[in-house]
Amino acid sequence: MFDIRSEFSKYGEYHANRINIAIHMVFVPTILWTSMGLVTLAQPHALFEFPTPISALLSHIPGSAPVANTATLIITAFAAFYIVLDQIAGLLATPVLYGFLVSAQQYALSSPASLQYLLALFAIAWVAQFIGHGVFERRAPALLDNLMQALVMAPFFVFLEVLFALGYRPSLHRELRNEIGSR
Repeated sequence: MFDIRSEFSKYGEYHANRINIAIHMVFVPTILWTSMGLVTLAQPHALFEFPTPISALLSHIPGSAPVANTATLIITAFAAFYIVLDQIAGLLATPVLYGFLVSAQQYALSSPASLQYLLALFAIAWVAQFIGHGVFERRAPALLDNLMQALVMAPFFVFLEVLFALGYRPSLHRELRNEIGSR
C-alpha cells in the first residue's frame, strides 16, 4: 500500500495510450479541483481553526481565507500519502495540492453560480476520462477495480508523469514503465 512501485504500476496498467494519458493530464486535475469546490460548498464552515503560524501565513493569500473543512482534510491526507510514497515528489506536490484547494474554495465561496459551473466541469471531466479509456485505451478505468486507489493515485500519477517528463528520477521512471509493461 505504501510502495510507489506497486501503486504506480497498478495504476499505470490502465494508462498506456498517450492520448488517454494526455486526457488524464488535463481532466484529473479538473476533477480534483472541482471536487474540492463541491466539498467546500457541501460543508463551507470550518471544522477546526488553523494553528496560529499557519493562519498568519494564510492571511497573505489574496481573497477569502482558506477554510479548514473536509476538503482541507482530504487534501492533507492526499499530501501525506504522496509524501510516504515518494518524499521528494510528495513534497513537491503538496503546494500544488494546497493551491488547488485554496483556489477551489475561493471560487466556490465567492461565485454565485459556482455550484452549476463546478458540476458542469466535474461532469465534463468524467466524460472525458471515460472516453479516454473507452476509445483510446480500450480498457475499463482503474476505478472499476479499485475506486479508492484510483481516485487517490490519479492526481499523483499525473504529477509524477509531469516530473518524469522534466527528468525527475529517470531510473525510477524506467523501472516503473518496465513493471507496467510486464503486467
